[in-house]
Amino acid sequence: MDHPKEKGKKFLRYGLYLVVIFLLIIVLPPLFYHQEINTLPMSSGYVKGVYHVHSNFSDGRGSMDEITRAAKQAKQDFIILTDHGNPNPMCSKSTSWMNDVLLIGGSELSLNAGHLAVFGFKVPNYHFPPEPQEAIDDINRDQGVSFISHPFDDKIPWTDWDIHEFSGIEVFNSYSFARKRGWFKLLIFPLQYLFNKRYAMLKTLFYPQRHIDFWDSLSQSGKYLAIYACDAHAVLPVSRNIKLHFPSYQAMFEIFNTYVKIGRNLSQDPHQSASIITSAIKQGHFFNVVEAIAPANGFKIYFANATGDILEMGESTGTTEGTIHLRLPFDFETDIVIKKDGNPFQKTTRNLKKDLSYKISGPGIYRAEIFVSDNSFRKIPWILTNPFYIGKEYPDRPRQRHLISKLLVNRGDFFSIETNPMSSGSVSTRQLSPQDWQTRFDYELKKEPDQKDFWAALTARNRFDLSNYSGFAFQSRGKNTSRLWIEFRTITQQGESWFRHSFLVEPDWNHHSIPFHKFHLIHGPLVKPDMSKIYAIFISINNAIAYPDTQGTIQLKNLGLY
Repeated sequence: MDHPKEKGKKFLRYGLYLVVIFLLIIVLPPLFYHQEINTLPMSSGYVKGVYHVHSNFSDGRGSMDEITRAAKQAKQDFIILTDHGNPNPMCSKSTSWMNDVLLIGGSELSLNAGHLAVFGFKVPNYHFPPEPQEAIDDINRDQGVSFISHPFDDKIPWTDWDIHEFSGIEVFNSYSFARKRGWFKLLIFPLQYLFNKRYAMLKTLFYPQRHIDFWDSLSQSGKYLAIYACDAHAVLPVSRNIKLHFPSYQAMFEIFNTYVKIGRNLSQDPHQSASIITSAIKQGHFFNVVEAIAPANGFKIYFANATGDILEMGESTGTTEGTIHLRLPFDFETDIVIKKDGNPFQKTTRNLKKDLSYKISGPGIYRAEIFVSDNSFRKIPWILTNPFYIGKEYPDRPRQRHLISKLLVNRGDFFSIETNPMSSGSVSTRQLSPQDWQTRFDYELKKEPDQKDFWAALTARNRFDLSNYSGFAFQSRGKNTSRLWIEFRTITQQGESWFRHSFLVEPDWNHHSIPFHKFHLIHGPLVKPDMSKIYAIFISINNAIAYPDTQGTIQLKNLGLY
């Protein structure tokens, strides 16, 4: 019989063996993993870069100088910076050439439905509204780009799909996907990162089935693009007080890349160059690459119809016949899947041909997914292209305009003015007809010392029964483009609840139709509003949507209900 001390030594020895075996299982794969070799130059007319990066303008670690130095080391041509804010003014105005890398400023908006990453817009003189469609409309007015961030994230998912005309969705988001891999893989991540950064990052990924399926379904109703999002912060929060300074920006920039076909050289004017790249992305002239598997330098894809006309990704044609051409000048085998309307259409496995062609017949949305056959991560889409819209037409979406059933402003003193102590406002009215009054609202916003809130409002404190109506309808115009709120307040046994929705004021008259169900709660218990018990209606502007010292004039007419 073994002595107790001998037993203890045995258990310790076996325990050490198990630890060594465990470490070998964890450490050996990253030691032996290597990126596939591709030393080809970039194809003429293409640039590559990284989308969705955070800096010290918000919750990222690095400065613009640090970020662009890392991008240069990772051989990137551009970086799209998307710091948090509605918008983040410093980030959005940061477009510049720095360390031979084009920095394109943008923002990641926090909206009622989730996060929306945007770029290519002029920074407005107001905060973007919290309503998703209104924010998207504001971005589109400047021909900007808007991607829904981490749409199925566990913590901050996107919740409102009753929207349209956004640019697309993130089908990969490194930050969101890493959290989905479970505690064990996150615990071993630092060890594997120490031995092989690319391998460790790739182990956090998986085929984004839900995201891609949803993207394919979206594409049936409109042109929506897919993008791989780096979501780089260069900091990993462990707790409120503990933050680890990895993965580094350079490591993140070597994971996901966006290859954009611009068809020309970039100029030394950063704003002109940013506009070229933004326009190409908005049109869908780009494909996504998991760079940690291999660079995709040299890859090309296009569609040619029977008469030889060329179609780029993101473009549409009325013809229903032609050929998809792929250029794959690589020394490693690839698996190609051509998809039509989200379903496999044609497949090629273990391909080593440099040029491939696929005959297309019949209308549909066609795109390609390409995998590296013998790579350890062969199930992850190395290249994901954006679609060709063959014989696919989307009807124009008409703007809703509801006829007014009842006018609200029925006398000259319908509204009064309310402001914080330092702000000011005035109201005047003009009778347009026996039933309607035009209201003029002048305001100037001033912030109190040591106070966050400031406001100016047209106020109608009275009892209203709106239960027989669906929403507000009215017209507005103002000296400057701005956003204001329309708000109603109701009271129930649970207490007061305040609901509001923004509307855009421009120099020309705008028609607004805002259904009650689109209003969002800003104060009080979360209850369905009792529209028969409204005790106040407001037209207001405040710190949630405007900056201090904002001043302006708006006019309202035909303010009523439908």
